[in-house]
Formats: sequence, C-alpha cells, structure tokens
Amino acid sequence: MNREVNFQMQYVHKPWYRWIMFATVVTGTLMVNIDSSIMNVAIPVLEREFQVGPQVLQWVISAYLLVITGILPVVGTLSDRLNRKSVFIVGVAVFTGGSVLCAFSGSIEQLILFRILQSIGGSIIMGNVMSIVSYIFPAGQRGRPLGLIGSVVAAGTIVGPSLGGIFISTYGWRSIFWVNVPIGILSVAASILLLIPIRSDKPPRKFDTAGSILFFVGIVSLMLVISEGQTWGWTDIRTLVAFTLSVVTLAMFLRHELKFESPVIELGLFRSGTFTLGNLAGYLSYIMMMMPGFLLPLYMHDVLHISTAHIGLLLTPQAISMILFSPVGGWMADKYGANWPATLGLLVATLGLGSMALLNTSSSYLDIVIALSVFGLGMGIFTSPNNVSVLESAPVEKSGLTGSLIAAVRNFGRVSGVAFAVLFLQISGENLRSSYGFAKASSFAFTVAVLIGVVGTVLTATRLFVGPKRARLTQESGH
Repeated sequence: MNREVNFQMQYVHKPWYRWIMFATVVTGTLMVNIDSSIMNVAIPVLEREFQVGPQVLQWVISAYLLVITGILPVVGTLSDRLNRKSVFIVGVAVFTGGSVLCAFSGSIEQLILFRILQSIGGSIIMGNVMSIVSYIFPAGQRGRPLGLIGSVVAAGTIVGPSLGGIFISTYGWRSIFWVNVPIGILSVAASILLLIPIRSDKPPRKFDTAGSILFFVGIVSLMLVISEGQTWGWTDIRTLVAFTLSVVTLAMFLRHELKFESPVIELGLFRSGTFTLGNLAGYLSYIMMMMPGFLLPLYMHDVLHISTAHIGLLLTPQAISMILFSPVGGWMADKYGANWPATLGLLVATLGLGSMALLNTSSSYLDIVIALSVFGLGMGIFTSPNNVSVLESAPVEKSGLTGSLIAAVRNFGRVSGVAFAVLFLQISGENLRSSYGFAKASSFAFTVAVLIGVVGTVLTATRLFVGPKRARLTQESGH
C-alpha cells in the first residue's frame, strides 16, 4: 500500500496523471449512466417475464431515482468528512454487487429491492465524481474535465439503449446487469491503484442523523407527488398525504438545519447568489432536457407514425451534440469565465425548444434532427460552465456536498420534467388520441418549455452581475 501511495504522490502534480485519475473516476459515471438508460429497454420484457403491469414496473425505475435523489446530499456530507477515494471505491463496489443481485432476481419485488441497493452505490458514485475532479484539477482548469463528464453522461445515455437491445435479444434481460460487473471490477482496481487519497483537513464533526432522515423523507415524498400525482389524481388521498408529509418534513428539516452545528446541507452556501442561481438554473435546465426525451418519441409515433427503430435514431442528434459541445463549453468556461457560456448555452437550448414547438403533422425528419441538434448544442455548452460556476462558488472542502447537490438537482429536474410534460399535455385541452390533437398538445407543451428556458436564461444572465468574487472562493481557500 505504501508503494502505491508513493507512486501516486510522485506523479500527482503531473498534468497527464490528473487525466489518468479523471479517466478512472468517470468509468464509474459511465457505468451508472449506461445502467440508467439501459433499463428503459427492458421494461416490456420484464412485463412479460413477471406478468405485472406498468403500475408495478415503474418502480424498477422510480425506486432507483427516488433513493438516489433522497440520499445524495447525505453522501456528499459523508464524503467531505471521509477519504473520498475510499468512499468512491465503496460506491462502485456496492453498485456492482447490486447489479449481480439484480441479475439473480426471481421476482419483481426482489428486482425492485436490489435496484434500491444499486441506487445507493450509484448515489455514492454520483456524489463523488465532481468532488474528486475539483480536487484533482486546480481552479481555472476544471471546465474542460467537467465538460467531458457531461460528454460521458451523454455517451452513456446513447450506448445504454443500443447495448440493452443487443444484450436482451441475444442473452436475455439479466445480461444488462451482468455488463456492469467487468466495468465495476475495472473501476475498483483502477481506483485502488491510481487515485490519490483525498481527505478534508478539517476535524470531523457530529453527523446530522435527524437532518438526513428528514431530508430523505421530505424529498422522496415530494418526488412521489411530482412523478405519481398525474397517475393517482391530484386530489387523491395518496397525493395529498405525500404532499402534506413533504411540506411538514421539509419545513422541519430547514428549521433543524439552521440550528444544528454540522448540518447535512449548509444553508449558508445559498447566501451566495452564484450558488443559488446556478442550482436553480440547473434544475430548470433538466426540466427542459426531459421535455424532448418524453414528448418527441410520442409525437413521432402518434403523429408522424415513425417506426420504433427510426425513433431511436432520430433521438441521437441531441446526445451527439452534447458529446461534441460539452467539452467546448468547459473550454469556454476556463477561458472566458463560466457565466457567459452558460447564458449563451441556455439561450441556444431555448431556441431549440422553440423549433420543437413549431413541429406539426407535416414536419420532416430533418426538422426534428435540426431542432434536437440545436437543443443538444445549447445544453452541451450550458451544463459544464454552470457546474463550474456552482462548484467554484463554494469552498473546496465542501465540494463533496456541492457535487452531490448538483447531482440531486439533476435527478429532481428529470423527474419534474417528465411530470410537467404529462401535465402540459393534459391541460392543453386537445384530443390526445388524434394525430392533429397530439401535435397541437405537444406544441403547447414545448411552448411552455420555451418560457421555462427564458426564465432559466434570465437567471443565468443575472449571475453576470451577482458577486463575481464568490466564484473565486475555491482559489482563496488555498487549493
């Protein structure tokens, strides 16, 4: 072990070694994102395998997402107290072990339970990747690697469904979990050998158990309302109970956090306008991102009557644009500062949504490709500068919590985006069963999404004039 540490410390300041460590941690990120997207392909197969309906099957995905979002800030807080290298390795090991158990599931209940175990490992990975990267790279050089993380996320999203289709048709649905095992083993081995120990130099304080429980219950209840309210009915007793529980526990959480000496989420971070506006803009951006992902497949199938295979191909321009332009956004953040490229990116993404609002019953494949390419370009340029802005507006010793909050905002935005897309379709007043009616309804939904994009762009632009010195907190902390 001492030999490994000596080897790591010998090369830690070399630029090339930073990129080796970067590649090591993003392997885990790639695995988690492949798993998130690969699952959607398996749902019809699981329906036949276990003879259950969509109401039960949705929990294979929803339970995974709910638990990740609920525990991410807790993971971030623990990471800031412990050795991030060790925590990351544990996360990859738990995720890999959960994948093995998922592959052996004999019932839908077992699969949901093991997906929850998988999500615990996934949240540990998500909550540490950006934190580790912020330690590896000095301030002013983080934009490019954070942009590449965005590319890896997009690549995982693209690779997941295609891999899933190949593996399921050839080897069965259990194989989509086995694919995580070699990647997980490689990631654990590389992390042990190559990552440097990353530990806060501040003494650990008492862990906020009560705050952790209150946050988990509150945020999971709120996500249940957002994701299931349309299905249950907004006046259904389940929706009302979940909403009341969410309001009460989150209010108790805020009150508790203000008094506790070492809270799960340090509310003082939100005194920074850059930090608050960055997280809010990030939340709105992920609502925007889920709108095309949910609405366009339905539009292409129900309005243009495009085959499933072609729908998958037509959706790829967005992800390809994000892969290409996320590093560009990171480079722009390093060269010109984070706020200008973030504002430009969200503006371009909003224009892409505007193009989608113009789609109708006679739109062509090219119209869809152009709209998605422009949208992906904008989101690629926005995401990494926004993450840089949020990370560098908080002290570096809080980067674990900050990275976890960014990931929690991402998941919360995704769930909200799907729920809002359904809601906007419903309140459009159109007949969703006819091609013309669905085209009009989706146009209405995209128009509302454009308004969300305008709000996000204005919030992002506001950061150009809000406390720029806060963006240099990391440098002042002696990184």
